[in-house]
Amino acid sequence: MIYDDFETGLSGWGPRGPETVELTTEEAYSGKYSLKISDRTSTWNGPMVDKSDVLTLGESYKIGVYVKFVGNSYSNEQRFSLQLQYNDGAGDVYQNIKTATVYKGAWTLLEGQLTVPSHAQDVKIYVETEFKNSPSQQDLMDFYIDDFTATPANLPEIEKDIPSLKDVFAGYFKVGGAATAAELAPKPAKELFLKHYNSLTFGNELKPDSVLDYDATIAYMEANGGDQVNPQVTLRSARPLLEFAKEHKIPVRGHTLVWHSQTPDWFFRENYSQDESAPWASKEVMLKRLENYIKNVMEALATEYPTVEFYAWDVVNEAVDPNTSTGMRNPGSNNKNPGSSLWMQTVGRDFIVKSFEYARKYAPAGCKLFYNDYNEYEDKKCDFIIEILTELKAKGLVDGMGMQSHWVMEYPSLSMFEKSIRRYAALGLEIQLTELDINNPDNSQWALERQANRYQQLVTKLIDLKKEGMNITALVFWGVTDATSWLGGYPLLFDGQYKAKPAFYAIVENVPPLPTPTPVQVKYGDVNGDGNVNSSDLTLVRRYILKAIPDFPTPNGKIAADVNGDGNVNSTDFSAIKKYILKVIDVFPVENK
Repeated sequence: MIYDDFETGLSGWGPRGPETVELTTEEAYSGKYSLKISDRTSTWNGPMVDKSDVLTLGESYKIGVYVKFVGNSYSNEQRFSLQLQYNDGAGDVYQNIKTATVYKGAWTLLEGQLTVPSHAQDVKIYVETEFKNSPSQQDLMDFYIDDFTATPANLPEIEKDIPSLKDVFAGYFKVGGAATAAELAPKPAKELFLKHYNSLTFGNELKPDSVLDYDATIAYMEANGGDQVNPQVTLRSARPLLEFAKEHKIPVRGHTLVWHSQTPDWFFRENYSQDESAPWASKEVMLKRLENYIKNVMEALATEYPTVEFYAWDVVNEAVDPNTSTGMRNPGSNNKNPGSSLWMQTVGRDFIVKSFEYARKYAPAGCKLFYNDYNEYEDKKCDFIIEILTELKAKGLVDGMGMQSHWVMEYPSLSMFEKSIRRYAALGLEIQLTELDINNPDNSQWALERQANRYQQLVTKLIDLKKEGMNITALVFWGVTDATSWLGGYPLLFDGQYKAKPAFYAIVENVPPLPTPTPVQVKYGDVNGDGNVNSSDLTLVRRYILKAIPDFPTPNGKIAADVNGDGNVNSTDFSAIKKYILKVIDVFPVENK
């Protein structure tokens, strides 16, 4: 345990900025001394200590400190934060440990749990006050801290003797979890994830505001004659999750490339300006930025993490607003007017098709491209989404529909859910439930059983539709435990102690085995299904390679055309079929494997 009571000195604590940090006997939570912080000029001015030498990397701690302020000239309450700061090898990273209201004249404990990142350097702890939008409202009061503690956390054990979700649903679909780096840092979170999931979605770390690197972008522009179309990216935020996926060979759902939210306004302004009065960039410039941004993300991942499999990407996220006349989000800054889209402001609806064109061009081979949205089961919104998907499918740019599936206890109905899945599946697309949770603010046994029934109905319907032939390929839960869910409350399968809830048992019991599919019988080279291999088949293969036709006339035509068994239909297959017809060969290469 680390204990700084300031009875024998500063214990390494000092100022973050120009303020004064000193021992005092004016106030004390215990003993005679505390630290007094005075002469502050900004809310971030406060006491800080470097604990790099005493906090173990990768370990979880309960961190706490007592805070007090006095003085008639200040308001009666103030929000204080206990923060972690560390360097990840590329720059400083900040993580909130605890924020709470402190009432004037009373010692208040700020206490929270953190896991020190395994790659952290220069690990520091500090205290600051909350920034307010109006400078005239800032309270830059003197304050005191006392009795700082850092205690190794007594983390719970996961249940190792319960069924594994990924095993229960093997053959039906991948079962995945979404997690931020901080959420997955504690040891039991890692263990729970590895036991139950075979797909990882990054909660925030691959969203635009996490990967776009402003400083590097400005430096590139200045070094390249004012080039405004090549935004630079960084994987620094995503690195802990990428390392986890790499170490444990977990396939990743990329989330998300293009979104109106969590994208900085400077990305859309001329010269990448942070000045709110600067004009927006032209459509031509933004399309070039869009292509280079997607290209740079894909190349960075391929270069730095070549063994991490990205089996899917959410290319465009939440573009539809059914309450507008166009069905698209209104033009404008989401950072100023929530719900607005700067993609609509600068490019217009074309940004969707272009995003998929660029993703198809630069994504790794075999990676499926998805459109992803919420309330995707509502008829009006579904209509607009279908319109987008139909255009993308006709151009060969989309592989699947991501149904976020943020449900509440009473909505949507199962019939709405089923109807929407059938509509998306009718387009010939994969279906993935990408962000499943069921909002439940009540932790009573009655409410948990009711939630369990809701989960069971949903998953039973999924299984029935899968058995019927719907191409449902992934079920992803948005979060690891209730304690870290973005919703609050109790929306997931595991509680804050990593223990399975009634909802977990409701979906793993009595899952029927998936019927064994009948092996496909294929005559190689016979792509038109007439029982012969002749010039008609050769003509079809040539037209397919030249993209004169989108597909073969029979369901198994592509399998039959891949006569060398490499998973592609190309000139090598064309040449082999020609040799077979001319009787230069009598067996295709795939038949010798």
